[in-house]
Amino acid sequence: MNEQSKNHTISKVIAKILLRLFVIILALAFIPLLSDNKAQLQNTYLYFENKWVLIFPLLLFVIFVTLLFTMLKNKYTKTEVNWLFSLSTIMLSIYLLMLYSRIYPIFAS
Repeated sequence: MNEQSKNHTISKVIAKILLRLFVIILALAFIPLLSDNKAQLQNTYLYFENKWVLIFPLLLFVIFVTLLFTMLKNKYTKTEVNWLFSLSTIMLSIYLLMLYSRIYPIFAS
């Protein structure tokens, strides 16, 4: 009988939930593209004073994708990968929500 620990079951459920939430949060980025105000979308620019600011989110996204493929390849069997994926998903979701909170007020007006 192959019995799994409670920690493994919890990490598996949390990883699945966070993956679904992240896909929903990522889908929110396409709402301005589907809006009727195309002229405002063409005149909206993001300006970063320092290009090094983009390194952390890019590195975080690469880590997220690597852990995602590793986790899905192993079918949620490795507890450590599940927890690392959950942590990276939480960090990336927080970053995306902060970015969206700066961009969406532009389209709301």
